[in-house]
Amino acid sequence: MADAAVTFFLENLKTVLLKHHKLVSGETIKEHEAYLKNEMPLIKALQKDAERRQAADERIRLFSRNIMDLIYRIQDAMENITMELELTPFRRMVQNSSTDVFGEIDAEMEEIRNRVEYLSRIAQVIGVTEAAGGESSSGTANRSSKLSRQANDHQRKEHFVGRVEEMEVLDSYIKDPECRVIAIWGLGGLGKTALAKKLYQDVQEDKNHFYAVAWVYVSQDFEARRVFEDLYRKFYPYHREDVSEIPTRELARRVCEIQRDRKCLVVLDEIWSRDAWETLRIAFPSGDTASKILMTTRVRQAAEAVDIVAEKRYIHRLRYLTEDESCQLFRERVLLMDLPDNEADKIIEMGKKVVKFCDGLPLPVINFLQFVATKHHLEDLKVVHQNLESYVRKSQESAGSTLQLLSLSYDDLPDFLKPCFLYVGNFRENIRIDAEKLYLFWVAEGLISLQDCEEGERLKDVAARYLNDLAQRSIVEVQEEELPAVTMFKSCRLNPLMQKLSLFKSKEQGFFKVEDFGRGRRPMHDSLSQNQAYRLAINFDKYEDGCDFPLEDNEKKHIRCLLFSVKKNRPRFVWPRKLSSLVAFKYLRILDFDGFDFRVIKRPQDIGKLVHLKYLSFRNCILPKLPSSVGNLTQLLILDLRVRPLSKITIPNVLWKLKKLMHLYFPESFDTRHAGKLRLEGLTKLETLVNFNTGMLNFEGLFQLTNLRYISSKIAGSSEEIVCITKRMNGDDLLCTSLEIRNFDCYAEEKHSVFRNVLECQSLAVLFMEGHVFRLPVHDRISQNLAKIVLVGSQLVEDPMKTLQHLPKLRVLILNDDAFVENEMICSATGFIELENLELWNLPNLGEWIVEDRAMPKLSTLAIVNCRKLKMPPEGLQFVRRLQQMNVWEVHEELEKSLEKVEEQMRMDNVQPLPKIMFKHPSGDDKQLGTARVALHDANSDALVAEDPELDSPCF
Repeated sequence: MADAAVTFFLENLKTVLLKHHKLVSGETIKEHEAYLKNEMPLIKALQKDAERRQAADERIRLFSRNIMDLIYRIQDAMENITMELELTPFRRMVQNSSTDVFGEIDAEMEEIRNRVEYLSRIAQVIGVTEAAGGESSSGTANRSSKLSRQANDHQRKEHFVGRVEEMEVLDSYIKDPECRVIAIWGLGGLGKTALAKKLYQDVQEDKNHFYAVAWVYVSQDFEARRVFEDLYRKFYPYHREDVSEIPTRELARRVCEIQRDRKCLVVLDEIWSRDAWETLRIAFPSGDTASKILMTTRVRQAAEAVDIVAEKRYIHRLRYLTEDESCQLFRERVLLMDLPDNEADKIIEMGKKVVKFCDGLPLPVINFLQFVATKHHLEDLKVVHQNLESYVRKSQESAGSTLQLLSLSYDDLPDFLKPCFLYVGNFRENIRIDAEKLYLFWVAEGLISLQDCEEGERLKDVAARYLNDLAQRSIVEVQEEELPAVTMFKSCRLNPLMQKLSLFKSKEQGFFKVEDFGRGRRPMHDSLSQNQAYRLAINFDKYEDGCDFPLEDNEKKHIRCLLFSVKKNRPRFVWPRKLSSLVAFKYLRILDFDGFDFRVIKRPQDIGKLVHLKYLSFRNCILPKLPSSVGNLTQLLILDLRVRPLSKITIPNVLWKLKKLMHLYFPESFDTRHAGKLRLEGLTKLETLVNFNTGMLNFEGLFQLTNLRYISSKIAGSSEEIVCITKRMNGDDLLCTSLEIRNFDCYAEEKHSVFRNVLECQSLAVLFMEGHVFRLPVHDRISQNLAKIVLVGSQLVEDPMKTLQHLPKLRVLILNDDAFVENEMICSATGFIELENLELWNLPNLGEWIVEDRAMPKLSTLAIVNCRKLKMPPEGLQFVRRLQQMNVWEVHEELEKSLEKVEEQMRMDNVQPLPKIMFKHPSGDDKQLGTARVALHDANSDALVAEDPELDSPCF
C-alpha cells in the first residue's frame, strides 16, 4: 500500500504542477520534486522495516501507523490538488473553491516536510533502522526459518494419516524413469516436508534404486554456496579434500557431473521462488540423465520453473486433511503419548472440538498435543477441556505458533500483494468471495494503478493476475470462471487459518476493523481512537435501536472504506445518529451497502458530498430511488446498482456527469420516471457496462463509449435495437459481449438475417436467444468466441449438434422448450472439445441421442429433463464415466435402466469418484445414484443452480 501511494504522488505531482506552470515558479517545482525524490524512498524504507518488526515492539507498531498516516495524507493531498485543478473557473466560483491552489500546495508540503523530519528522528530513537541497532531482515528470516524447521521436525515424527494414496502416487513418479521432477506444493503446516522425508527415507532403504540421495534445506534466506557444499558432501562422502577450498563454480560443476553420470535423487526442501531455482540450476544437469529432483514449495511458480531440466514433471498439490482424518491423527498421537487410560480418554474426548480449530492442517493438531503433554494432572486436563479454544491458541503459541509459521508466507509476499491479501481476509470465513467485487475494491483503493499494467492489460486484468499470484503461493484457493472469455476467476476463498492470519495482520496494522454490535445496546468495546483503523465494516444483524456508534468526526476522516451489511430479512430499525450523515467521512473511497431495505430504513444522508468516493454499491438492497446528488461524485470509478431482483428503483438522468466512471452495473429493471432514456455519452473511460437495457438507455451513446471492453445487454423483440447493438459489437475487436434476446421469432427472412448477423459478431461470447429460428447457419458463420449458448423455443429442424460442436470455445450449451423438434441428435467424435455443461430441457420429440467415442472430453455436468422419448444405446453412455454430476428427470424408463447398468458397472470397475446421478420422477420420488449430494433445480429457471455456497459480502 505504501509503495502504491508514494509512487502515485511522485509520478503525478510534477505533471500537475508543470501543467499549470504559469501559477507557480519553476524553482518551486524543482524544490518539491527534489525533496520528494530524496525523502520518499526513506519513507518507504522506514515503513517496510517497521512493518516487518512491529510485532516485537509496541513503539515500532505505533511508529508504523504514523508512517502509514503520512503516506495516506500525501495521497489525500494529491487528490485534493488534482480535483481543484480539474474545476473550471465557473465551477470553482460556484463551489466557493479557493483560488490560491498552489499556496495550499506549499503549505501542505511544508507540513509534510515537518512530519517526515519528526518521524525520521523518532525512527533513530526507537531503533527502527539497522544503523540504530535494530534486527536486520536476514536475522528475522533466520529466526523464522528456524521456527519453520522446528515445526516440520514435529511433523516428521507423525504417522501419515490420510496421505497413503498421495504417498503411492508420489512414489510411482519417483520410480517412473521418464519423470525428472516431482514437486510437492502447498500451504505451510500441511506436511510437505514430512511427506518428502518419508519418501526420502524409503529411497534410502532401497539401495538398488539410486546411486546416491541427498537432502538439502533451501529456505528463504539460503546461500547457494552452502547448498552446493551440502550436496557435494553427500555425493562424495569419502573425499578428503577440504570443501571450503573448492571454488563455488567448481563445486556446482562436480555436483552436476555426478547427477549426469549416475542416477541420483536430490530433495530440495522449501524452495520459495523462481529466483532461488535460477541461482541453483547450475548444479543440476539438463538433457539426458536418470537423476531426479524431489522438491517442496509453498509457491507453485517455483515448481513450474524447474521444467527447464525436466522432460517430464509432476506437481502435486497437498490437500488439507478431512475432519475424520484430523480426528484419526489426533487419536493416534494421543496413543503414542503413553498416558494413563483415564487421561488418554479425556484428551481423545477433546479431539473433535480441537480439529475444528485446526482447519485441516496437521501441524496445529501436533502443537496442541505437545502442549497438553505438559499437563500432568487430570484436573489440569479438565481446565483445558473447559477452555478449549483459548488453550488451542496457547498451544500454538507455546509449540511454535502456527500463525507465526504461516506468517512466513505473508512476509514473503511482494509489498503490492500484502494489502490485497488483507482485503481477502475480511470476508466471512469459508465463504466464496466474488472475484470481480474483490478486484473493484483493489482498484478503488489504488492498490492497482495504470503503471502496473502490462501491454494490452486493463486494471481488472492486473487484479486477476494478482489473485492468481496469491493462488500460486497457496495463499488463496480460486475457482475458475465458467466463461473465461469474460473473466479468469469466478471466486476465491481463504482457508480458515489463512483467514486468521489475514485478520491478525489486519488488526496489527489497523488495516480493517469489523463491528457486529455483538453487545447489543451497549457501544463498541473500544473506540476507534484506541484502535484506529482505516477501513470499517459494520454488520447490523444484531443492532438494536439506541445503540449509537462511538465514532467522532475527527476519527471519521481517517476512514477510507466503509462497508454496511445486513441480512435480507432484518426488520425496520433506526439508523445510528452518528452514521446518519456521511459528510464527515471526508476521504472515503469505498461505500458499500448490502442487504438493506431503504423503504423502511432511512438511508444515510450526504452521499453526494463524498467527493473522493471511487466505489459506490447498493447491490442486493431495495432502493426506491438513487439520489440525484450521485452526479456530484466526479471521482467515481465504480457504480453498482444491482438491487434485489423484482425490486423497483428510479435512476435520475445524472450518470453522464461521472466522466471517470469505469465500471457501471445497472439493475435488471429500473425506471427513469419523467427523465426519459438515460444519457451515457461522455463516459469515455467506461470499460464495463452490465444490464444495458435498450428501453431505458440511449442507444446512440453506446458509440461514444470508446473504451468499452465488456457489455451485457437485454433486447425484447426489436430488430432496430438488435441492428444497432450489432453495429457496436462489430466496431471493436477488443469488445466482449453477452446478449440476451427475448420474444424474437425469425419467421421472416428479414428477422432471420438480423439474427445471423448477431451470430457472426466475433465479440459475442454469451448468447441467450428466445424465439423461432428454424435453422442455424453453418459453423464458420458463427462467432468462434462463443462460450455459452442458450436456445429457447428455437424449433430447429436440423441437428444443432452438427453445427455447434465445431465451436472451439463453447463451454455451456442449453437447449430448452422445443429448441430442437426432430427425433435424432448426434455428438460426433472429437466434437465439443471444451464443452463442460450441457442441458437438454423439454425436448418432447427427441428419441435418440448418439454420443460417439471421444466426443465432449471435458463434459462434467449434464441435465436431461422432460425428454420422455429419449433412449440411448449403452455404448453411447460411456461418457457418463467422465461426469461429475448428472440430473435426469422425467425421462424414458429405458434410459433410467441403462444409466443404472452403467453405474453398476462403474462400481464393479472401481471408478473413482463416481458421478453424482439424480433421478426425479413426476410423482416427486427422488432416486440418487453415485456417492454424494447433488444440486437441486428450479424447474422454472434456465440453468442448474450451483451447488457451491452463495457468494458472500465482506466481513459477515
